[in-house]
Amino acid sequence: MDEDKQGADVHRFITEARNGDFNAFRQIVLQYSNAMLSVAFSIIGDFHEAQDATQEALIKCYRRLHTLENPSKLGSWLYAIVYRTSLDFVKKKKQTLPYEEAIAPSINNVDRWLNQYMAQEMIWNAMQKLEETSKTAIMLYYLSEWSMKEIGQFLNISLSAVESRIRRAKEILKRHLTGDFEPYIRLQRLDRNFEQRVSETILRNAGHFYIPVRHREQISDWFVRHFQLGISRHGNLLIESGHELYLLECHPHLPSELPLLAFEVSDIEELWHKLQHDEIKSELIQTNKLIGKHFVFYDPDGNAYHAVENKSKKRA
Repeated sequence: MDEDKQGADVHRFITEARNGDFNAFRQIVLQYSNAMLSVAFSIIGDFHEAQDATQEALIKCYRRLHTLENPSKLGSWLYAIVYRTSLDFVKKKKQTLPYEEAIAPSINNVDRWLNQYMAQEMIWNAMQKLEETSKTAIMLYYLSEWSMKEIGQFLNISLSAVESRIRRAKEILKRHLTGDFEPYIRLQRLDRNFEQRVSETILRNAGHFYIPVRHREQISDWFVRHFQLGISRHGNLLIESGHELYLLECHPHLPSELPLLAFEVSDIEELWHKLQHDEIKSELIQTNKLIGKHFVFYDPDGNAYHAVENKSKKRA
């Protein structure tokens, strides 16, 4: 990507995210998660815990985004957050179980765990021959897929310093490691699944209503067309309670077996016939002593919803 355009995109993502556009923040997560993982691993030395530290740091970033005064400093700002978060993880680990006990595998996965643990330990031990910035630089080189210039901007060092650190780090790692370690490191790269987990955690912790979908615009149009839901200034659906409904685009997407949302309606039969006319998949109307008449219907992605008749609305 052209670096000027990339810088403009980052500024736009920050501005839009500050204004409540959650999808803009998701782009920041996608762009920086592997860089933050590089920092976390260079401090913690365990990829699983480094992922946890990266997720926690991104949650902090979302909560504190309004404190970032200069959008061009986003990289160094994220670096500082994940650095401090990773140090906290190391302190917590020292205060709890010994390292080997804390990550001990289940008996069924012992062989796979042992291979991963040994590879990780060898890489971590070899990295101890490097000074701190070189540790992060070499991990950025393998994990982030950034250019040398982008790595330098993130670490706040010159291009020549990045090149020399990575060159020396490669030589040291190859000298102390047997076999090809590069594929193992690249396998630790974070993908959209990680971004989705972070996004779901943020929305859940913030108390927002959200639905995982395959195609956000398609499902948004579907709700507006069939249920006359409004659109908030942030581009999210507005439900009757006044809350925003976030549509979280996920790939892959596995529909939930249980209804994700309940709609109260004044005339359950009228709605059921309308959905049948619109060829929307719906189950038969049932009657329950506690909730009265209700039925389940599905959106185009296979997500299930509950329609429940509100008798007070009907009388009104």
